[in-house]
Amino acid sequence: MNGRVGVLGLGTMGGRAAEALVGAGADVVGFDPAQAARDRAAAAGVEVADDGGAVAATSDLVLLSVPRPEHVRSLVEGPLAQARPGAVVVDLSTIDPGTAQDAARVLAARDVTYLDAPVLGRPAGCGSWTLVVGGDEAAVAAVTPRLEGVIARRVVRVGDVGAGSTVKILNNLMFGAINAVTAEALHLCRQSGIDMDVFVDAVVDSGAATVSNLFRDLAPRIAAGDDDPVFALELLAKDNLLAQALARQLGSTAPIADAVVGVNAHAVGLGRGARDSAAVIAAYEDGAG
Repeated sequence: MNGRVGVLGLGTMGGRAAEALVGAGADVVGFDPAQAARDRAAAAGVEVADDGGAVAATSDLVLLSVPRPEHVRSLVEGPLAQARPGAVVVDLSTIDPGTAQDAARVLAARDVTYLDAPVLGRPAGCGSWTLVVGGDEAAVAAVTPRLEGVIARRVVRVGDVGAGSTVKILNNLMFGAINAVTAEALHLCRQSGIDMDVFVDAVVDSGAATVSNLFRDLAPRIAAGDDDPVFALELLAKDNLLAQALARQLGSTAPIADAVVGVNAHAVGLGRGARDSAAVIAAYEDGAG
């Protein structure tokens, strides 16, 4: 399996994946509705198609990278209706397992294999990502050599279709909890009369078990008031809502998910959704006010 690779969605993650594939010598064609994304991809050597259908029709491997479940559904009913029989669709998007399973059923009827393979990793880490994949073992084995060592350090099959999405939204629930509690701790620090930079400096290299890579990245930026987007708060809020919905579907309590969803919603309601997840501190600042 070594033909053309199509990429539908050339934004923050998909654009990096397409560029890495070009760098590895792959024949890559892509499409994104945003002109800026198309221009960046073209500058990186990606052949930019006129529409998504042209990407699907000419590729034996198609990567999806779109923000929300409804975008995946739209691609399945739209451009991917033109996918070649025998093609494999690898979905890097963060969606709910139900949407992934529905996509797999629709595409299987067209002799197209669907794998949900969301990314564990930050955008700049393309090449070192882990893809947690749900789907047919043989299909996962077939695409792994084309993805490992190029966009991912590891491709890990975690179960049937839907399992990859489940792992990802639970991972992002942990992200949301760390994100919110970091903002909460820093806000309470400032309310106590201690400079946030002092707190960060004291804790970040302390060896304390509380210090994660996310804290190392996030806490200094919150203290500096830097919320330039790396991972938009509105996307984190979407992911955490998916985790909350999964818990409800399973009949499980999820009080931390409920709390994180509430904090995210408060900050998004204050107009901070397009900013980085660090902007969640706005919810605490508003509460203090």
